[in-house]
Amino acid sequence: MKRMALILTVAFLATLPGCGVGLPEEVAARDYIDRKARFAMDVPEGWRVRESRGAVTVFVLAPESPQGRANVTVTVESGSRFSTSAALARAAEQRLGCLAGITHLGTEERTLADGTQAVAATFQHMAAGEAVRQRQLYVLAGGQAYTVTATAAPPETFAEREEAFEIVFRSFRAAW
Repeated sequence: MKRMALILTVAFLATLPGCGVGLPEEVAARDYIDRKARFAMDVPEGWRVRESRGAVTVFVLAPESPQGRANVTVTVESGSRFSTSAALARAAEQRLGCLAGITHLGTEERTLADGTQAVAATFQHMAAGEAVRQRQLYVLAGGQAYTVTATAAPPETFAEREEAFEIVFRSFRAAW
């Protein structure tokens, strides 16, 4: 009877977000794990995570600062219409190109620590009357399209938050 209770307890704990039981070691080592959407990442020290049931799966929020606001969001959608992360990035850039006043600041290819190919694009635009700078990491893995978006407002504060953004980007793992 005690053995059955222990097995049920372990099985229950394995279903909790952030629990590393049954995961690849590299994924289990991350600060935040979303088993349902199958992604994991580290969270910068002092930042907090807020999960969502909408289009954005998770928000990672910077501590309050009088210099500006910063956050990271992760969205997950079907990636079946894309052949590569670069194709996902091109489609996203076409959608973004429809926004008035958007300035594309650069695109770079990246290889994540687990070998996954990704693309990062940086741009600046107006949102709700405020200038913002964003960098999006596009990852196509396991039939899913992951977009990790780092945002800072005003744009001048992006450089101050870049190290924290990179913690999330470098640690991101998808579709294990």
